[in-house]
Amino acid sequence: MKAGSSSGRQMVGTVALVEPPVSQWYIRRAKVAALVVGLALDVLVTAVLSVFYPLWLAVALGAASGVVCAVVAAVLVRIWPVARVLWWWSFEITAVTLVATGWVVLAHAATWWIASVVLLAVTVAVLVPGRSRRFVWAWSWCLVVRHRLRLCFATLVRSQSRVQGSPPPALPLLLWARPTHAGERVWLWLRPGFALESLEGKGPLIAVACYAKQVRMSGASERNAALVRVDITRRDPLTNLVDSPLALLIPSLRHSEEADVPVSPAVPQVGLDFADIDEPPAPSPMRGGRR
Repeated sequence: MKAGSSSGRQMVGTVALVEPPVSQWYIRRAKVAALVVGLALDVLVTAVLSVFYPLWLAVALGAASGVVCAVVAAVLVRIWPVARVLWWWSFEITAVTLVATGWVVLAHAATWWIASVVLLAVTVAVLVPGRSRRFVWAWSWCLVVRHRLRLCFATLVRSQSRVQGSPPPALPLLLWARPTHAGERVWLWLRPGFALESLEGKGPLIAVACYAKQVRMSGASERNAALVRVDITRRDPLTNLVDSPLALLIPSLRHSEEADVPVSPAVPQVGLDFADIDEPPAPSPMRGGRR
């Protein structure tokens, strides 16, 4: 009895690629899509072919085309969750495939240890220099942020569907991500069920999910509310020394090393003392009474 009851449960530690409620929802959508596409194509093809062929042949060809298109539509809708996961990891899959293909080709052309040495040398040449290492690290964080944002939105969708008892809304579409001086900037395209106002209070939760310090969300378009910009802050770039270019305006310091005057926000601001400039006289009070 215990074995039978435990066999129907999911094993501890297993991760489903597509959750059962979402999978059942896509099964229903696939059936509806197959029915609608099949009937529409059947009627349309039969009506068009009846002009050129006998009615019985037009009906047969219309039914065949409707069945084929219905099966294709059902398969596309059914495998969409898996295809979407593959699309989410497309960059990583492409990078690993290219590296593995290059290593295999070089190993066949020479030997496996020469291919390994070349791969190690290229990796060291990319990651050891400071500028290239920072470049790769910044863009790697963009990939991490995309996955963390998707995971955070998936959690919000599951909690919302459980509370409301409605089908889960579609996840926001992650358009593009690029590094900034403070962290990363991501552009989202919101689907029906999400709004910028409903996400404004979720900034701390998204920051925790993205391993960031702060997350700010704002509209990226004045004409479309679905386009949202997410600014992820990991560090404060103004805490470091900033070279002030104002010293280059002085002719005597243009070709001097003293022209690079560091300015730090940690230094308290002091007032300006113009000793050679006389203070303007105080305005004299107006004479005369009220008329």
